[in-house]
Amino acid sequence: MTIAAVVTAAGSGTRLGADLPKALVPVGGMPLVAWAVDAISQVADAVVVTAPASHLDQFRASVPGVTVVAGADSRQDSVHAGLRALGLADDDIVLIHDAARAFQTADVMLATVDAVLAGADGAVPVVDVVDTLVAAPAANGALGDPVDRTAVRAVQTPQTFRAAAILDAHRRGESGATDDATLARACGYRVVAVGGHEDGLKVTRPRDLAVASAIATSRKESA
Repeated sequence: MTIAAVVTAAGSGTRLGADLPKALVPVGGMPLVAWAVDAISQVADAVVVTAPASHLDQFRASVPGVTVVAGADSRQDSVHAGLRALGLADDDIVLIHDAARAFQTADVMLATVDAVLAGADGAVPVVDVVDTLVAAPAANGALGDPVDRTAVRAVQTPQTFRAAAILDAHRRGESGATDDATLARACGYRVVAVGGHEDGLKVTRPRDLAVASAIATSRKESA
């Protein structure tokens, strides 16, 4: 059995105000994708990165020794390209991770693997929601109704699966799913939750880079 990983890295970086793909934005002296690959390589024996076709050389230079393949227009199709590149056997385990969550902890990654080894078809890290939530405003601008935040969780990555389950889900699943767990559950697979970590934040906007930089500094100091 092999533990493998797909790291998706096709984000444009537009909301970051960057003029290059988000995963190539440097944080603490390394691009985000390098941080993500370093972390997941503590858990996975084989890693494939899916990247924009226009920047394959830059990604290969950022993660030497790692297989980099062209992604697609949708995240779902990009993940599928990465899964195909891994050449997985049915009993392998695969982590599907987002380079924008470059600082997710190895402990969380291992928890998802352990949950699959214990019998789940998939496992996803989740964290509590701390903000007050309301439904979207009405057409007239009226504040939406309150949403019970104790009943919801925020989803992180990696989302980890038995290879046979996620390969089947990608073959059979409908296009447009926002994540792999949705695909797997729609096909009847059992996906469980494990505790996530605040370091697994998704770097999306400029202020997120400040948090990411602080985490990077802390990890360098503790290395």
